[in-house]
Amino acid sequence: MSDDSTIEATFCFVDIAGYTALTDTHGGQAAADLVDEFAMLVRSTAEPLGQLQSLIGDCAFLVFPDPIIATTALAALYAEIADRRHFPIVRTGLHHGSVLCRGGQHFGSTVNIAARVAAQAVGGELLCTEGVAQALKEARHPDVTLVHRGAAALKNLSEPLDLYEILIAGSAREFVIDPVCKMQVDKHRAAGDLHVDGRTYWFCSLACVERFARQPAAYVGPATSGTEH
Repeated sequence: MSDDSTIEATFCFVDIAGYTALTDTHGGQAAADLVDEFAMLVRSTAEPLGQLQSLIGDCAFLVFPDPIIATTALAALYAEIADRRHFPIVRTGLHHGSVLCRGGQHFGSTVNIAARVAAQAVGGELLCTEGVAQALKEARHPDVTLVHRGAAALKNLSEPLDLYEILIAGSAREFVIDPVCKMQVDKHRAAGDLHVDGRTYWFCSLACVERFARQPAAYVGPATSGTEH
């Protein structure tokens, strides 16, 4: 007999931005340690308010009762990450809707859309669909600001979806981002810094300094985190 049921919830994917670059730069041991720390942070901050559906490598799939609870949990996670040096930034996608639940697993386009929204985010961002944004607007949370990002074409969807960025007060980064491995770096404790085209870039290790110095054009661009010199 089937135990199928239909539930409505907020589905969320969080992953480490630049994980491939980090692994390539610092090696498998560092990558494995990082995933362990990421898992610990997800469980201690986000899971108590929702359900950790799966945690595979550098990607966590979380289910929350509603967008408000989801945002509260993610705010705690982002605040923890923002306070850690030598930890990479993460990106998140959220979507709210109905899914089929069978054997504790969730199935349906709602889950797929949440994953595709996460893929649209860059490091440090929380992106959501219009339904999530509307719920947050109605809640009038004092620490949440929404920025309309416009319509985005998502894989296998016939129509573009409006996406919004969720900005949470107090979760602003205290560190710059190493342009090579994407880790957070305290400028005052950086392993080194280089100046290119009037900008300064800071690095977590001498290995990253050397990689950047050999081919700065590969790392200099709108997504890097240099500061005007």
